[in-house]
Amino acid sequence: MNARYQEYLKSGEWKHLRDKKLKQANYTCDGCGEQYRALEVHHTTYDRIGEELLTDLAAFCTICHKKAHKLSPKSEWSKYINNEIDDKPRATLREDIAMQAIIDSI
Repeated sequence: MNARYQEYLKSGEWKHLRDKKLKQANYTCDGCGEQYRALEVHHTTYDRIGEELLTDLAAFCTICHKKAHKLSPKSEWSKYINNEIDDKPRATLREDIAMQAIIDSI
């Protein structure tokens, strides 16, 4: 895993977002549906690293998180980890801002 991503995962910003996603999911795994098992947060896309929406994330138990990464070896995760995408921040769409406002109000 690349160093830039490792540093981000150690940041307070990520820890806050991770906790927010787990609370939103009520610690229920998005994979198997088991309540109080979701302790990990998975990026479903890496288009907005550092500016993720909660809809860019999934709450998983350890087993389902591993399965998610194994499902597609050439996934968004693989592209990001292998630096196959650019590092430039992407513009936030109006729809994303509206959705984030709704999520934040929950």
